[in-house]
Amino acid sequence: MGLNWKGGNVKGNCLGERSTSRAPSRKCRAPKLIAVSAVVIACIFASVLTVAASAAATASHPRSYSITDLGTLGGSFSAASAINNRGQIVGSSSLSVDTVFHAFLYSHGRMTDLFPGSANSDASDINNRGQIVGTLGSQAFLYSRGQVIQFGLGGANSAAFGINDKGDVVGYASPPGADLDLHAFLYRHGQTIDLTPTLPGGEFGSFSIATDVNDRGAVVGYISPFEIFQQPFLWRKGTLTDLPLVLPGDDIAVPFRINNSGEVVGFSLSFSDFEDHAVLLSHGQLISLGPGVATSLNDRGQVVGYSVVSGTQAAFLYQKGTRIELNSLLPAGSGWILSFASDINDRGQIVGSGIHNGAFHAFLLSPSTNKQ
Repeated sequence: MGLNWKGGNVKGNCLGERSTSRAPSRKCRAPKLIAVSAVVIACIFASVLTVAASAAATASHPRSYSITDLGTLGGSFSAASAINNRGQIVGSSSLSVDTVFHAFLYSHGRMTDLFPGSANSDASDINNRGQIVGTLGSQAFLYSRGQVIQFGLGGANSAAFGINDKGDVVGYASPPGADLDLHAFLYRHGQTIDLTPTLPGGEFGSFSIATDVNDRGAVVGYISPFEIFQQPFLWRKGTLTDLPLVLPGDDIAVPFRINNSGEVVGFSLSFSDFEDHAVLLSHGQLISLGPGVATSLNDRGQVVGYSVVSGTQAAFLYQKGTRIELNSLLPAGSGWILSFASDINDRGQIVGSGIHNGAFHAFLLSPSTNKQ
């Protein structure tokens, strides 16, 4: 698959970039099928809850993780999107009325509403400086030291999905007068850059979406120039290149996160059976991680995601060539079914969402030892 369209500026293939620095830094986070929002998670909740009674977490492995219920902002639902290396967590939670969702920051054991009294909001990512990005109303936001900046490309809609430790932000936004079209953007030093300015429109609008950016400024995302096919891309220093994320025999792929070594995770899909395949692109090698979606990875190469097993959605961890179902690491009687893993930091802490005693809540899973 090429990224060529009339007026495009695309060159060759790129297999990602490699960094020699292993200093503590932001890993690349989640979720989301275009940042799995509270609304999407709510749909997941509805389907998972119907089979919850017949599914149980097992304890076939020794207990090696502790789990924390992050609670809610007053409603019955919460979903965690990202965690930084300081253990700060962001996501979205319902208020006392479950039709209203607000972005939250969870830090030092407390969940805080970022925008009390505002419109619906969702926090998608947080860097190691504590800067948070997401969507407030219909516009992307950057929350930094208590100050909020909203930005886009001049149209009615925008959303932010990823931020690196330099404060670069990526997402999508509609250009002026073209609210059905969405273009991938990079927000840097107060300027919003359209990464696909020549993307043609379609009858129902066409779009490109930037899902993540690493500390070296490499951006991943995908393009749908003709409304059907998702074409993965990598943007670096002003140039778009193909991102070889489609498995042999599949048709499309979507990247979600890129770490500071240039490794990328996401999913590949075949139109013949519409089965998702979690994928990892690591230094030029495309690796299938099995059924499901890989949502995030850290700078140690640990990957998290989710898949549907026997009709039940379940979170997984992939490390050192081995895939582990996270529910198997919980102690018997925990009361949890871990449905969705959205992010993992460099300490191996995992955040996501699942069913706890019948309620759909955000969780923090912490390894009992730093040795993995």
